[in-house]
Amino acid sequence: QADIEVIALAAHILDDLGVAKDVRLELNTLGDPESRQAYRGVLLDYLATYRNDLSEDSRTRMDKNPLRIFDSKDKGDQDIMSSAPLLQDHLNDTSRVFFDEVLAGLDALGIAYEVQPRLVRGLDYYSHTAFEFVTGTLGAQGTVLAGGRYDGLMEQMGGRATPGIGWAAGVERLSMMLGTAPAGERPM
Repeated sequence: QADIEVIALAAHILDDLGVAKDVRLELNTLGDPESRQAYRGVLLDYLATYRNDLSEDSRTRMDKNPLRIFDSKDKGDQDIMSSAPLLQDHLNDTSRVFFDEVLAGLDALGIAYEVQPRLVRGLDYYSHTAFEFVTGTLGAQGTVLAGGRYDGLMEQMGGRATPGIGWAAGVERLSMMLGTAPAGERPM
C-alpha cells in the first residue's frame, strides 16, 4: 500500500538526518467520503449544543467542514472538541480495513506510531490516512513533517479521479533540529 511506503520513506529520511530519535509519528484516518458524511451529522449534532461557545472561525468551519474544528488552536474550541464523538467510531468497513492495513504495514516494518483520533491536518482535501512527525524540541511548532492521502483532490480541481498521497517537511524546523544536535552527530 502506498500509504505505508510513503510514511516509511519519511521515517527513513528523518532517521538518515539523525533526528528520528527526537520525533514521533502520529496518525489518524479520516475515512472515505461516505464515512465522513455519516460522521458529519453526528459531529454537527454534538456541536449544536456548543455553537455559541465556539470561536468565530470554528462557527464558520461548522457550516463548511466541521471536522476542521478539531484543528482549532482556540483553547475554548479545544476543550469542546476534547469530548466530541470520534470519526474512528463511525467508519464504514472499507475505511476501517484500509486503516487497519496501514497500521499492520507500519507494525511489520517496525515503525512506531501513535494513533491520534483527533488529528485531521489543516486541509480539507485529505482522505483516509493523515500523519505528522512531531517533536517536543521545538516548542509549539513541533510538526516537522506531515502529509496524508488526498484521493479526491484532482476531482476538486476539475480533473479525473486520481489517487494521491504525499508529505511535506518543514525545512526550517528540520534545520533547527539539526542545529541542536552535537557536531559529531550531524549527518550533513
